[in-house]
Amino acid sequence: MIYRITHRTRYDYGRRVFLEPHQVRLVPRGDACQRLLAFAAAVTPEPAGRTLVTDVLGNTALVVWFSGTTDHFAVTTEALVETVRVNPFDYLVEAPRAVLPMPLDRAEAAVAGACLLPVAGECRRTLALAETLCRHGARAPQDFALALLGWISDNLRTSVRHEPGILDPDAVLEAGEASCRDLTVLFLAACRHVGIPARFASGYHEGDPDSDERDLHAWAELYLPGGGWRGFDPSLGLAVADRHIVLAASPQPDDAAPVSGSFRGDGATARLTHNIRLEVSLANG
Repeated sequence: MIYRITHRTRYDYGRRVFLEPHQVRLVPRGDACQRLLAFAAAVTPEPAGRTLVTDVLGNTALVVWFSGTTDHFAVTTEALVETVRVNPFDYLVEAPRAVLPMPLDRAEAAVAGACLLPVAGECRRTLALAETLCRHGARAPQDFALALLGWISDNLRTSVRHEPGILDPDAVLEAGEASCRDLTVLFLAACRHVGIPARFASGYHEGDPDSDERDLHAWAELYLPGGGWRGFDPSLGLAVADRHIVLAASPQPDDAAPVSGSFRGDGATARLTHNIRLEVSLANG
């Protein structure tokens, strides 16, 4: 699939402030499942400087810095992206490593080690759920991921939550519903507990093509034997194929945030507004 994406983000501060350098993680990633065909970003106020960087996690970010003061910060990104992974299971499972916890070689452990650390927050019930799924037969990484997706689809609802932050995984189980980012962190907690490297991914999902209401989406990426990093979307209950566009992935959700940076100004507060337009330009084949 080919997608044309326009994403407008604006912060209004109420009074003039000085902007510290900002990182904008709204550059679609180029990797084995998607190709970035074109990208442009317009920033106001006009930056004193700008550059594209590849961060330590392999994500591309637009870094901008400023001189002078302003009462707003706005960025509009336009991207053309081709998604190419039609079959999310198009790999040969490495049978000797299809066990839990998943064995990692030295290079894998160095890169994916942070994706095995326990998730912060109350997780006792979530970890017990993970152990139950293992006892009931989900003893290989892919089997566990699919069993966990199925359990979430059967027992939890996806809702819209505008409040900032992320709920503890056990709070999600208690509520019975949560946002995509909350469900993703629950998914990460369970996968890491049984020994599957798991990270938080932020990006776009095709969604309802007839709807103009869009927001950023969150899902998980797991490192699987033979498959490398593969996406799993707990809020939709599916393995990620060609209808997701990833922007950034990180062991910690904050490090995949679309915009990060700070400002200096007495008594100023930031108000965020944004708009996303996503069009399917062409279907492969």
